[in-house]
Amino acid sequence: MVKEMNSLFLSFVPGDSLLHRLDPRTKLVALMVASIYILNLSSLAHILFFTFLFMFLATMCKIPFMHFIRSVRPMLLFFVLIFLLQLLFTDGTHTFRIKWLTVSYEGLILGTLLVSRFVFLLLFAALLTATTSPSMITTGLERLLRPLPLRYLGVSSHDIAMMMSFSIYFVPLMYDNFKDLKDAQLSRGLNVKKNPFKTILAFSVPLINNSIRSVEDVSLAMESRCYRGTGRTSVHIMAFKGMDLIVLSSLAISSFFYLIK
Repeated sequence: MVKEMNSLFLSFVPGDSLLHRLDPRTKLVALMVASIYILNLSSLAHILFFTFLFMFLATMCKIPFMHFIRSVRPMLLFFVLIFLLQLLFTDGTHTFRIKWLTVSYEGLILGTLLVSRFVFLLLFAALLTATTSPSMITTGLERLLRPLPLRYLGVSSHDIAMMMSFSIYFVPLMYDNFKDLKDAQLSRGLNVKKNPFKTILAFSVPLINNSIRSVEDVSLAMESRCYRGTGRTSVHIMAFKGMDLIVLSSLAISSFFYLIK
């Protein structure tokens, strides 16, 4: 079962690396800071920096690169579309021709930067979920959100953390359901190329139905166990260690110099 779940993107891969042993709050804060840097990525030098940083972290956690490639593959069509839109419809002073297309150098650079931002966001998110179990992510989020005055909004920090944890859990589950649904429809003789509209209905309707049924099963299970979002304890004990303090201090220093530059 562990091997099967590890084949899905955004899934947890057990291990004993340095990244696995870090406190989940440290990794969540690091992901938020990295996301801010990535969204402000503006040059090819930044792309190379984040590429080497990700390769270093992925090698450190001893997880095959194919696991992270699976996190990007479902969004490949979306990335290609964004790149082509920027390449074809961005005006620029330097233009060149590729067969029958005339594109600008500025469009090429802008398309590369936009796609790189989305790719790095997915890769670092996959790095977090691969080295942190869903229960640890839930606990870490709950502890980070606990100081906020969420009770005035009628929710608790645990409710928000639980919803985000479910989102992480249902993404690979929906992907797994889609693969099973695809095999089932093809075995029944569905011709994907002959009638695209029928193909969309054949996939989307059962997939939505299965997703709603899964959500209902989870909600019934939580209600039967008298789930409450307040006054709950956790099986995980959160404690910052020496390496967590080093990482958090490095993030604080880098953020300080980033803001004053």
